[in-house]
Amino acid sequence: MTSSTCEAETTVLRYLQALNDRDMDALLAMIAPDAVFTIPGDHPLAGAWKGITEIIEKFMIPMGGLFAPEAAYRVEVIETITQGDRVVVHCAARSTARSGEPYTIESSVHFTVQDGKISAMREFYDTQYFVRMLFPTA
Repeated sequence: MTSSTCEAETTVLRYLQALNDRDMDALLAMIAPDAVFTIPGDHPLAGAWKGITEIIEKFMIPMGGLFAPEAAYRVEVIETITQGDRVVVHCAARSTARSGEPYTIESSVHFTVQDGKISAMREFYDTQYFVRMLFPTA
């Protein structure tokens, strides 16, 4: 592994740990100001969120509101594949939906890291399960 490959993977793993810790300052420090986060599907969080303001206001804050406020949100890394500035993470996210139901979803998250910051994130997961669990009236 080259040093840039190691740096990219380290950045992504630190980002996921900050997500587990609900450390917004650390999360923001790892996202490039012009980053693009792409979320698939046909639901209110689907889209390509461009720039830190959109990522926070249209993705992160609304996403956090879908879970029980007192519940932990944990991302367990199952596997990483890193090549240069690209990192693919197979992971499982676990929490409790606002409905009180346990929520577990596996996903493949594809990151691009430039200059030590995440410049792109594209997530792939079971969108039907996501909508059924987190948007029960949809």
